Amino acid sequence: MLRFFRASKSRSETDEAPRRAAVAREVLHGALLLCAAVFLSLIARAAMGRGETAPAVVFSVGAFLALIWLALAPLARLAHELDLSRWSSPFSFGITPAGGFFILTVFLIALVAVNTSNNLLYLILALLLSITVVSGVFARLSLRSIFVSLQVPENVFERENVSIKISLNNRKRFLTSFSILAEDLALQRARRGWRFRKFLPRKAAPPAGITEGAPVLHHPAYFPAIPAGESRAELISQSFPRRGKYHLEGLRLSTRFPFGFFRRGERVAVSGEVLVYPSIREVSSDFHLLPFLPGKLEGKRVGHGESLYAIRQYREDENARLIHWKATAKTGKLMAREYAREEESEFCLILDTAIHHEWPENSRQFEKAVSMAAGLAAHFAREGAEFAYLTPHEYVPRGTGIEHLYRILRLMAVVQCEAARTGVGADISRDFSEGVEEDQLRRILSEKVFKILLTSRQREILPAPVWRSSHVIYFDEL
Repeated sequence: MLRFFRASKSRSETDEAPRRAAVAREVLHGALLLCAAVFLSLIARAAMGRGETAPAVVFSVGAFLALIWLALAPLARLAHELDLSRWSSPFSFGITPAGGFFILTVFLIALVAVNTSNNLLYLILALLLSITVVSGVFARLSLRSIFVSLQVPENVFERENVSIKISLNNRKRFLTSFSILAEDLALQRARRGWRFRKFLPRKAAPPAGITEGAPVLHHPAYFPAIPAGESRAELISQSFPRRGKYHLEGLRLSTRFPFGFFRRGERVAVSGEVLVYPSIREVSSDFHLLPFLPGKLEGKRVGHGESLYAIRQYREDENARLIHWKATAKTGKLMAREYAREEESEFCLILDTAIHHEWPENSRQFEKAVSMAAGLAAHFAREGAEFAYLTPHEYVPRGTGIEHLYRILRLMAVVQCEAARTGVGADISRDFSEGVEEDQLRRILSEKVFKILLTSRQREILPAPVWRSSHVIYFDEL
């Protein structure tokens, strides 16, 4: 009963063990910090009682820092687990280095003006404070009524340079917008970050196909001036390092206008997504020698076709068009032609997403397999071949042409590897039964259909019909 209760938990028992160990380490670190703070405070009190001021100050500061660290550590852990960096306010305000110097100057002038009661200093102070107000007003006016649009190429491949066009339209009637910087919200969060996160362990990189939180725009776009009622566009040249689906959460427009002391920003709601296809790997010339031809193949039986199969003696009930006159002239008997029956050639590209080995770098091997599958699909599409595509969860029926190729690439963009759900000697038909009907799957795995199979299965466990009718590419050979 206890085992069943644990199995019904949302987290498995193996996931709870590292979590308990992490909690135990945090409790131990907190206890050690608390003991160190108490010890340092006792030493500081003893030193102060003996009249040793310098050591007392040093130990007091050490105790204070230990308590501060003890208080901030739980907050850092909570921020790491809750991922508070994804929160983004609609407005932002920042101080530039020049603005920091400006604020320091204002503070010093205010301090001197209060101590000396000099009217001229009060006037200068009022002028500097008015500059702060004017800066905020003009920055707000520059960001008003700005509409944003993005244009991304329809087909984007992994690690391929593309140009993304970002356009800003100033819909104000009279005022020009100056010094506008447009950047992706995800890029801004990644650059800003949390300062205490560098002391925490880094999270593992998500598998390819999962690009949650990844920026669409890798570089900000700067617009010096956008006149009233006009639009300005900038091209951003970049590449996407991983395949997958990238979601654009929004953009942030910011400006330092007019004095460059402060940076004011506003979030703009821009939604959309970019589907990045896997990179196309060049295939070997050996694939031209595979027993596959597009269209129809010449069969080994007599039937209706265009290829000559044999010449035999003419029968009375046959059509006179079948008579072979040259052979008739040579033999002195009526001879007829026999044609070979044309048979439909079928070809299927199969990508096995199940990982059957415990590899330290199984994700990298799988990415090579996906790139190889994309290269094969592009190769046979260029050859005009009619082929199908099959994974354990998806099936694309036979087709030809560029539209068929991009339909397959869209599925390859988000395909993910997974642990093998069954044993090592599992039946391959059960693993692929989810995405295709049983009769169709039985035909694909038979010897009637030629297959190119990319898999991590062991060589000796593939069924004999699949082995005889397939060209098998193993992940560890890529």
